[in-house]
Amino acid sequence: MSKVKFVFCTHNHQPVGNFGWVFERAYQVSYKPFMQVMLNHPKIRWSLHASGMLWEYISKEHPDYIKSVKKLVASGNLEILSGGYYEPIMTSIPDRDKIGQINKLTAYLENKFGCEEVNGAWLAERVWEPGLAKNLCEAGIEYTVLDDAHFAAAGMEPENLRGYYTTEEQGCSLNIFPISQNLRYSIPFQNVENTINYFKKAALNAGKDGQPPVLVMADDGEKFGMWPGTNKHVYENGWLEKFLTAIEENSDIVETASFSEILKTRKSSGMVYLPCASYFEMSEWSLPSDAQQKFENVLGRYSGDAEAKTFMRGGFWRNFLSKYEESNNMHKKMLYVSDKIKKYTDNNKPFSEKSLDSLYAGQCNCAYWHGVFGGLYLPHLRNAVYNSLLKAENLYNKSFLKRSSWTSCDFDCDMENEYLYESKTQNIYVKADRGGSIFEFDILKISHNLLDVLTRRYESYHKRLKDNISRAVIASDDDEEVRTIHNDEIKVKEAGLDKYLSYDLYRRASLIDHFIPKETKHEDFTFVRFKENGDFVSGKYEAKISASKLILKRNGKVDGNDICLTKTIIPSVTGYAVHYEIENNSDKEADLCFVPEQVFAFSSRTGDDCADLKEISLWKRYDDYFKIEVEVKLSEKSAAFVYPIETISNSENGYEKTYQGTVFAPLVKKVLKPGESFKFDMETVVNIKI
Repeated sequence: MSKVKFVFCTHNHQPVGNFGWVFERAYQVSYKPFMQVMLNHPKIRWSLHASGMLWEYISKEHPDYIKSVKKLVASGNLEILSGGYYEPIMTSIPDRDKIGQINKLTAYLENKFGCEEVNGAWLAERVWEPGLAKNLCEAGIEYTVLDDAHFAAAGMEPENLRGYYTTEEQGCSLNIFPISQNLRYSIPFQNVENTINYFKKAALNAGKDGQPPVLVMADDGEKFGMWPGTNKHVYENGWLEKFLTAIEENSDIVETASFSEILKTRKSSGMVYLPCASYFEMSEWSLPSDAQQKFENVLGRYSGDAEAKTFMRGGFWRNFLSKYEESNNMHKKMLYVSDKIKKYTDNNKPFSEKSLDSLYAGQCNCAYWHGVFGGLYLPHLRNAVYNSLLKAENLYNKSFLKRSSWTSCDFDCDMENEYLYESKTQNIYVKADRGGSIFEFDILKISHNLLDVLTRRYESYHKRLKDNISRAVIASDDDEEVRTIHNDEIKVKEAGLDKYLSYDLYRRASLIDHFIPKETKHEDFTFVRFKENGDFVSGKYEAKISASKLILKRNGKVDGNDICLTKTIIPSVTGYAVHYEIENNSDKEADLCFVPEQVFAFSSRTGDDCADLKEISLWKRYDDYFKIEVEVKLSEKSAAFVYPIETISNSENGYEKTYQGTVFAPLVKKVLKPGESFKFDMETVVNIKI
C-alpha cells in the first residue's frame, strides 16, 4: 500500500461589479472561518487561489486575513496560485491580455505575500483550449489544474488518474493536475468517513510506476460556507475540523502536499493532449437550450452507466457567444477596446496603466455566461463589464479621437458590416442587417451602455419550472439544508413566475420597426402575443453614411402591401433624432399601425414602467442610480405602450424574476393611399443630472 498525496486547493472569487455586501458576506461566512480552521492545523498543507480584486478587497477591509496568509506562506503550509487578475476566461481574450493579466496577479502575490516563486495558475471555470499551454508558459507558469472530465474527453479513465501530466503547444511544455470529480462532489457534502475510505482505496490501488498516488480536490471556496446550508454544516457542525483531523489521524494512508512539492518529488505520468473543455456541467450549460434539453434527457437515460457518461460531453465555453447575442456583444466590445488600447504602444503614446486595468476588469468572466448562477442574467454584472470597458475607451478617446463620425466595420465578426458613431460623449452602434436597429448606446460621461438589456429567451430549465410549478417552494434566505448547487429541487423567489415565461422573437434593441394590428392590446404587446404584419423587425436595410447622418432604407411588405421605410439617424451631443418616411408603393390602400420601439437599460423598475398611454408627444423617465433623465419627443401625438422587460432565470438559490430594462413603443396610426407617404420624427435625449 502506498501513501496518498492529497492536494487540497480552494479558489475564491467575487465578480467585478458584485455588491459590497456580497463580498463581505462571502468573507464572513466562508473565507474567514475557513482560514481560522486551517490555522489550527499546522500539519496540513494546502493551496489557495483568489482573484486580484478579491485580494484587494480583503487587504483593505480585513488586513488580519492577509497577515494569516503571509504566516502560512512563510511556514510552507500554503501555496498561492496565480491566474488572471480579474478572472477572465483565458481563451476568450487576446494573447497579450492573457499574459498581462497573469503577470499582474503574479507581481501582486510576490509583493504582497513575499512568495519566492509563483509558478501555478488557476484557469477561470477551468476552461481549456490547447493553445493556452504556450500562453501560460510565456507568463512563467509551470502548471495548472483541470477537471478529470478534461482527461475523460481525451479517452482517459478518471479513476486511473493518480498523478499529473504534461502537455505542450509549439514546443512550450506545461504540467496539468487532474481534479477528482469524486472528491469535488463529496467535499464537503458527504461524511468525512466516505472521503477517508476513498483515500484508502486509492492507496491500495497505487499506480504501476511505483510512485505514490496523487489526488486533487480543487474547487470553489464558497462551497465552504456560502452555498446553501454549508456554513452551519462546515463550521458549526464541524465538518472541516473533522475532515482535517481525520487526515492527520490517518497519516499512514494520506498526507497533504502542495502542487510544487509534487512537481519536485514525482515524475510526470506522461504526455497528454486535451481537447477544448471545461468541467462537465459547463458542457451542458453552453449548449443551445433545445440541445441542452435533449442532452439532459440522454444523461437521464444513461445515469446509471458510468462508462457511457465518460464519453458524453456537450458544448464548450465559446458556445455562449452564439447562444446569447448580448454575451457576444460584450465580448466583441472587449476585443474592440483591447485593440484600441494597443494603439497606445503602436503609436508611441504614453502608456496608460489605468486604461489597461479598466480593460482587464472588463474581461471578468462572470457576466459573459450563464449556468446555475445568475451570470449574464444579472444586470449589475453586465453593467460593471461595460462600465470598465467604457472607462478604458474614454481614456483612449482623450488621446486619439479627433472628431465625431460614422464608420463601418464588422464589429461583431458575423461577416456583415455594422455602423458605428463615436464621439467623446456617446457611441451609437447600428446593425443594418438586423432591422436597422441600434444595439449599443453608450453614454460615456457615466460609462453606461443604455442598451444593455437582455432578451427574454427560452432556457431548458424553464420546462422544469412549468412542469413542477404546483410543488415549487418559496426560497428562504435562512435555508439551512446542506446541498450542492447541482440539484433538481424547484425553489422560487416569488410565486407565479411561470406567468412571466414569454419569449422575444428578436433581440432587444432600439428602433425596432413594427407594423401591428391597430387593435393590439398593451398586455399582448408586452408578452409577445401579437401579430407582426410587416417584415421590417429583422429585415436587412440598405445603409449609407451622409456627413453626420446614417440613412437606412428598406423596401418591405406590410399585410401584402409594398412599403418603403426610410429612417435617418442624426446624432446629437447625447442622444439622437430619427426621421422616418414611410411610403405606400402598392396599388391599394395601406392601413398602418407603425411602432418604432425603443428600450432602455435603467437600473431598476419603477411604478411608471407599465403604462398604456394616450395621445402623448413627450415621454420622460428618470433614473436616480445613473443620475440620468431620458426624454423621447414625438413629432405628433400618439398612443404608446410602456412596459418592463423581465426575465426568469435559475440561480443557486432558486428561480427568480429580474428586471432588464424598459420599453417605450409609440403607436403611429396612418391610412396611406397608393403612392402616399407620411413623415414622423422621434428624438431621444439623455440628460445627465450629475
